[in-house]
Amino acid sequence: MAVTDPCKAREPKVIDNALIERCIDLQFPKGKVGMLMRADGMRMDQIEEMRFEFMNILKIDHLWVFKSLVKLKLNNNYIEKIENLSMLVHLEELDLSFNKISKIENLESLTKLKKLKLYENLIEKIEGLDNLKHLAVLSLGRNKISDKTEIHYLRQFNLISLNMAYNPCTEDENFRLYVAVFLPNMDYYEYKKITDTEREQGNILFLAELRELVKIEDKKLAVIRQKEKELADAELHSSSFVEYMNSQYLFDKMYENDDEGKALLKIGTEELEEIYNDFKTQFVDYCRQVFEIGQKHYQLRTDEIEQFTRSTEAAKKANQQESIDFMEAFIEVKQELFVKVKALQKELDDAVIDDNIYVEKVEVYFSQFDHIIHDTWKNLMRLELQLYESLEEVNQNFEHNLTEMINNFVEESQAVFTNIRDKEMVFTENLTEAANQFFTSANVGDVEVPEVLKVIMSDKENLVNALGATHDIHMQVIDDREDLLMNRSRTWLDNFIKQLYEDEIKRNRYKILEVTNFLDIQREEFEDMTTLPPPIVDPDDVIED
Repeated sequence: MAVTDPCKAREPKVIDNALIERCIDLQFPKGKVGMLMRADGMRMDQIEEMRFEFMNILKIDHLWVFKSLVKLKLNNNYIEKIENLSMLVHLEELDLSFNKISKIENLESLTKLKKLKLYENLIEKIEGLDNLKHLAVLSLGRNKISDKTEIHYLRQFNLISLNMAYNPCTEDENFRLYVAVFLPNMDYYEYKKITDTEREQGNILFLAELRELVKIEDKKLAVIRQKEKELADAELHSSSFVEYMNSQYLFDKMYENDDEGKALLKIGTEELEEIYNDFKTQFVDYCRQVFEIGQKHYQLRTDEIEQFTRSTEAAKKANQQESIDFMEAFIEVKQELFVKVKALQKELDDAVIDDNIYVEKVEVYFSQFDHIIHDTWKNLMRLELQLYESLEEVNQNFEHNLTEMINNFVEESQAVFTNIRDKEMVFTENLTEAANQFFTSANVGDVEVPEVLKVIMSDKENLVNALGATHDIHMQVIDDREDLLMNRSRTWLDNFIKQLYEDEIKRNRYKILEVTNFLDIQREEFEDMTTLPPPIVDPDDVIED
């Protein structure tokens, strides 16, 4: 009998296909039920719960096959890093307790996670949980969290239960009261319900600290809401192609990657500071002018589109009513003919007339029916052709109007962008003069050079290069924003007009198909009604060869 090497059995593993198969097999029930389930097989993409416990696992991998997984247990292993879980988007419970994890990370896509267990790991900081908006139960006991303020991070969640036992921060005898105060909506700490008395005691001890934290949170929340508002405004204003132009966004963008420009502002003279502030004020004012131009022309375009839509819809509706009138007139004549055919069929059934007379009279009715079908088709096609030609002319005029509107918008905006560039050039000239004066003063030792300016002011060539670089960056940002406005507005126009013509072609084809199908159905119905049934042959009349 072979003896298993215990050291080899404890060798760290990576989750691979073989290990997955083994764990799936272990999860089958024992006995006949398990045998039957093994025979049927188990589809990995339908499994909702998996356990990889006490497997000496070092690295998480290959779990992407479990696309429907809701519960996953990876506790009691040697896992050092949370990774390769991004595909498990349906996961609600994750147990990584008793491992070697030092950082909470790579959980962004697990947005449905409700329960997370990280008991007994090497974690020092609470982080990486921002996307887990449904997180309700968190276990972080026996880690290395030493700062009790780490729990402030958890205020963003609606936690029901938290366990932090045996972390260094919990050695403070009042830590439970601290939790009760700073996580006021949480019900349980270390699986024991937090009482109102504990919250009251905690408020007495930590009220001042709580108030300071709330002030900081309010400021952060205000910044977040401002950002959200800016994004919402940008989305709203994107239709007018001037998003962010009602703020100092473009001005800030110029200095975003302009290290030389930011350094040169450290020259620090009152005159330069005044020049800079005037430049910023005028620059932002011009940006707002572009924004107002965008809003004005957006409203003009919207009014034009609404008027065009109303007029074309009215024309289509009137044309449709005329088509209906022709069809109703056709149906009325058709019904009269059907009544005559039915009367003729009754005469045939009653043997008042024979087949020949029936066919002769039916051919007359059929000729009349064919005539009204043809007239109806001509009238409906004439109406559609009139509408198509009329809409074609209207669409061309509309295209011309919209094109002119976009051109006017671009021209007005470009005029303001020219002013923006002029202001930047004037500022560069003033900055150059101030920088040269500072360079001269620095060389004779009259002023102290800030650290960020020492390289720039080390020689004349560096200064010239720095001034040229900051000017080029600013101009590039301005040019790019102008190009973006022009390109997006013209692209919108091209796409809008293209879609307009495509929709009209589809409408025309559908209308022709609708008319043709309608009349084909009417013709088939008349033919079916007027066709004589095949003669009934008496078997006794059949003459055998």
